Formats: sequence, structure tokens, C-alpha cells
Amino acid sequence: MKLHLRADKANGTHTRFTVFMNGANCGQLCMSEEEAILFHDVILHSNFRIPEDEVYSSGKWFKEEHSNLPED
Repeated sequence: MKLHLRADKANGTHTRFTVFMNGANCGQLCMSEEEAILFHDVILHSNFRIPEDEVYSSGKWFKEEHSNLPED
């Protein structure tokens, strides 16, 4: 079983991410940035029946702060 958490967009308030299981799109979730990072860490550090090498994430889970760059 392969589990992939893909962060699609983080704006500093909310993080939207997609969950894939064995390559199949299971749906998209939207949480506060803090909740999304907690969810991400709980899933990635869980040893519950998922081998470590079959759980991974991609994307940016939080908005990067650039004090000298204008907002998009």
C-alpha cells in the first residue's frame, strides 16, 4: 500500500492537499495550516500497518515568508 499526501496550495491560513492511495486520488482536504501540518506529521510518523517507505509527501505544506518580496 502506498500513501501519498500532496500539498497543493498553502496561503498562510489554509493548506489544501490531496490524498492518494496506491496512485488513486482519494480526495482533497482543506485545513488550517497548523492542522494540516499536524495531520501530515501524524500520518508520516505512524507505524500503523504502513511501512515507512510507502508513505510520502510532496509540495509545500506552509506559506514561505519572504519579507522582501511582494505578495502574489
